[in-house]
Order: sequence, then structure tokens, then C-alpha cells
Amino acid sequence: MIFKRSILILLCFFIALSSFGCVGLLADFLSEEFTDSISEKELAILEIKNPKPLNTPDPEDEYHDDLNYTDPVDEPQYLPDHDLYTLDMSSADAFIADVKSAYNIELSDNAGYLSGSDGADLMRELDHALSLFTPTFITHLVAEYEDYGSRFFLDLKGPSSTEFGITEWDRNLTITLHYDSDPEENGITAAVLAHELAHSIHFIIEEYIGEARSESELRYFNGVFDYVEDDYDRIWDSDVHGFVFAYDYGMYDYYEDFATVLEMLVAFPDEMQERFSDSQHEALLKKTIYLREIMYYYISNTCFPVFSPLYEAEALWDARAA
Repeated sequence: MIFKRSILILLCFFIALSSFGCVGLLADFLSEEFTDSISEKELAILEIKNPKPLNTPDPEDEYHDDLNYTDPVDEPQYLPDHDLYTLDMSSADAFIADVKSAYNIELSDNAGYLSGSDGADLMRELDHALSLFTPTFITHLVAEYEDYGSRFFLDLKGPSSTEFGITEWDRNLTITLHYDSDPEENGITAAVLAHELAHSIHFIIEEYIGEARSESELRYFNGVFDYVEDDYDRIWDSDVHGFVFAYDYGMYDYYEDFATVLEMLVAFPDEMQERFSDSQHEALLKKTIYLREIMYYYISNTCFPVFSPLYEAEALWDARAA
């Protein structure tokens, strides 16, 4: 009898708790206690069979036995006619101020290239790349650097005989683009800015997953093809390597592999959509899907305009399969 009364009392207590939502609160509390000491992003591992722990990479192991990813965040709906933010290009000063306001990037143009004869074209190029990444994505990226006490600079400088642009993370993150009156040598373009923004994205992602794992995962998609550094120009064969790499410079190292893909998505979206739609480019397709997933998770899933060619190709593959 006493036992039955005890059971009845416990049942009534449970019903009372449920009525006031206390059970849910208790479950939430226990869940928070469990995850309090672990960063949410550190818990994220793309749905790959047998992944290695984030902080204990082993470059000799294969992380990607299964390349059928499931996006760990909400997948944004691709809109073919998405509205892109357009910067104020009424003057160089207005443009610089709007870059700061919209993207939180500190733009320096000490030589006055944006005020010169090519200024309108240069502003359109910068605006195009930034708009595809979107203000939300870029401000999230800048905020990641702020967490390390770093400011985010975009510096326009004079001609260089060695580079179109460079990204450096010392005390601050600085992207330098080199102007040249020769269009073939000019680095103030959407393509070069996209390339350098990709480096700044890659640096932050490596803060979460580590350099060794980042390199190993990118190498996986390349199959038998290795990174060759300065020999890339001599070795490159578009009919062989073009199915795996965005273009020849992607064979230099894994940093350039990452950056050249984003560069091509911004500079030549139609070409990339065509390549993704061709089954021979499966390795390049899967590599780009991988880049999209890690960028969405570790930074923000708002830069989907950059990946428009990929979404279009995926829609085509879905239509073929239907």
C-alpha cells in the first residue's frame, strides 16, 4: 500500500512539473551544463564517416570516406534574382565611408586611385566582389578577427612586379591590392579581391580546425595530384588537372587551392557552372561543396550569392535525376 502511494505521489509530481514546463526547463539546464565548456563551433563536424577530432588531426588518414554532406546549419534558399547591396559610388570618399558602414572594412586609398580616371571602374569591381559575399557574411568575418583583437583593412597601393594582391595577418588582417594602369597587371579587381578574401576566410577556419586538418581535407579531393609549389606552371595540363583544380595556381599549395576556387566563382560564374554540370569535374564539384559547407558553418551561411554557380549546377543535377 505504501509503495502504491509513493508511485501515485511521484506520478502526480511529474504531471505537475509537466504542466508548468518544468521538465523542459530541467532538460535544457542539463543540456547547457553538458555543453557549457565546449564551443558550439568546436562541436561541429561535417557529416563525414570516421572524422578525426578537431584538435588532433592526422594528415595521413582520410577524413572523407563519404562525401554526401549534410549541411549542419540551415541551408539558405538560392534565389536567382537575389538583391545585392550596392555601395555608394558617387565619390571616392562616399565609397570608402560606405565600405566601412556596410562591411566594417577600413579601406585606404592614399594614392587616390578611386578618384582617378579609372576610379569608377575600380569601385565597381570592389563593389561586385563584396556584394557577392554579402554585408552579413563580411561583417561576421570581420567580427571573427575582432575576437583576436585584429582590425580588418583593405589597402589600395601602387603597381607590384610580383603580385596582384596579398593578405597578411600580423597584428591586424590587411588585404593589399595593387593598382596598375595596364588592365592585365591591375590587382584592384573583383577576382583578386575575392581571392584575397578567401585567404582571410581560410585563416579563420584554420583557427577552428587546425592547419594540418585543413590541408589534409583539401588534399583529399585532389586524388593522385599533389601540390607542387612553383612547378605548377610547368606541370599544369588543363585536360588533366582542370577537372580537379580551379586553374593552375591552385596546384601551388592548399591555401591557393581554396582561394582560386572562390576567385573563379566570382570572376567566371558561367564557366564554373558549366564545369560543375559536367561529371568529369566531380572532384572540383565536391571540393566546392566542401568549401561552401565549412564557410557556412564557421563564418555565416549568408554568402550564397558567391555559390550561385554551384546551386545552379546542383539544380541541374536534381532535374536530370528526376
